[in-house]
Amino acid sequence: MKKIIFSLAIIAAVGAIAIGATRAYFSDTETSTGNTFTAGTLSINLYNQNTTAALQFSLTNWAPGDETLVNFDVLNAGSLPINIRGFAAGTWDFTPVDPDKVKVTKVERWDNGWVTLAADSGGITGWLYYSPNGQNANLYTIDAGQKAQLQLTVVFDSTAGNEYQGKIFNASLTTEAKQVNGTWTD
Repeated sequence: MKKIIFSLAIIAAVGAIAIGATRAYFSDTETSTGNTFTAGTLSINLYNQNTTAALQFSLTNWAPGDETLVNFDVLNAGSLPINIRGFAAGTWDFTPVDPDKVKVTKVERWDNGWVTLAADSGGITGWLYYSPNGQNANLYTIDAGQKAQLQLTVVFDSTAGNEYQGKIFNASLTTEAKQVNGTWTD
């Protein structure tokens, strides 16, 4: 009886192996090709406010104590959301005793009315960030195709003397953009 059970077990094992070896399974593999990753773009334009004309301003017959507003837009012409910062600078067309007679004293942004980002009657110097307080924290984001509308208050110091008569102050406005969550290049 043991021999019969042993023989049946061997036959069953050989049969299972034979059935398993002859069994077929279907399979399929697909490959996705032509996939791409395209880098976004970062680009800004400076325009006279509410136009597409490049930012340019000129003021004549300015007298000591006068102030003027410089209004402009920063357009995000790229595809990535950005943060911005900027600074104003300039030089006289002569060598004055005190070259710091033209000062930006206030920077504002349009938000259904002018909202002050920074103000200093002694003049704002260095980088000013597009944020609630002009500092490098809680930066406002400008999405692709959107713009920031800004206004600078520029003052010709009331203590400027006769040496400034008829002279020209050549002003420049530098604006830098970075992608959101990027770092500034200093």
